[in-house]
Amino acid sequence: MPKYQFFKLEQAKGDNYRWLAMAEDSFLVQKEQLLSRGFEVIGDVIYAETEQEAVRLFNSGMTYPLQEYNLSSPMGGLVYAVKALAESARDRLSKKT
Repeated sequence: MPKYQFFKLEQAKGDNYRWLAMAEDSFLVQKEQLLSRGFEVIGDVIYAETEQEAVRLFNSGMTYPLQEYNLSSPMGGLVYAVKALAESARDRLSKKT
């Protein structure tokens, strides 16, 4: 069964990702090109019969890990920290009344 590797552009917001079929002769060259442009390998290798199936599997199974990836960036961590502080303050204020 064909294998596909997915890459995400680190600085991009949203779903800016690419995939490569690992069986292609040009896979290593294309992978190096993507990495040199700022893309990072994300997720595990996906086994699928077609590119469309690989993309569907990637989208269905990668929602949570992509959110975790976004939170791991400095800006994502800051947003998460501010959100957690606001929720904590709200919870404490609601307990006092």
